[in-house]
Amino acid sequence: MTMTIAVAGKGGVGKTTCSALLLRALARSGIRPLLAVDADPNANLHLLLALPRPEGLGSMREELLEEKRGAVPVEDRIAAEVQRRVSEGEVADLIAMGRGEGPGCYCYVNNLLRRSIARLEGAYRAVVLDNEAGMEHLSRRNVGGIDHLVLVGDPSPRGLSAVAALRDLARELALPVGKAWLLINRPYAAPDRSGTGGLDLPVLASLSNDPSIPGWEATGRSFLDLPAGASAAADAIAAAVPGALGGAPP
Repeated sequence: MTMTIAVAGKGGVGKTTCSALLLRALARSGIRPLLAVDADPNANLHLLLALPRPEGLGSMREELLEEKRGAVPVEDRIAAEVQRRVSEGEVADLIAMGRGEGPGCYCYVNNLLRRSIARLEGAYRAVVLDNEAGMEHLSRRNVGGIDHLVLVGDPSPRGLSAVAALRDLARELALPVGKAWLLINRPYAAPDRSGTGGLDLPVLASLSNDPSIPGWEATGRSFLDLPAGASAAADAIAAAVPGALGGAPP
């Protein structure tokens, strides 16, 4: 059965970096194969995974609406096109959602696209979904169910307030979330304050500012290849994932 982990937070809080580190932690805990989903129109998760940038799935909507009806059923064409746009890696594969919808009516195509994505995800033990800022992708119900919603925020009052707003929005939207978590990230050497601002969320991990992260990114190597001990942030997430999200200890 596939485990789905959605990562959300306000812009600039480090969602993409945390998504890559979660993929690394899952792989180290023995959960493979993995699928990464980049739901940000400005896709860049591929850079942290050292994979070719996949062609976005969103562009298929206009293409399919413009095409004349052919001999191959639309659902089969979508399924084949989704598979073609997977960027394959040794540890994790990647798809990108691409840009949002245009002014046309996409309900039929969207439903077929969701079904094709669901079938694709079913071939993996875990899926990590890196969202754009906010909950737009999740609110469209592009994901059937979310086992773990990881809300990334810095420990400042403003950062924790943003997390609380996203938590409340997920509840208002009645998103199918199994469990929500707080992942505290200090990307800009924010003070190491204790506490979670009264949030009723369990803390998945608390990351200190880690200068090794941008240094590793600058090399162009995959975050999945970060060795143990090379990054305090990566090791903190790797230590938390087996007990919290499941999987055997690394």
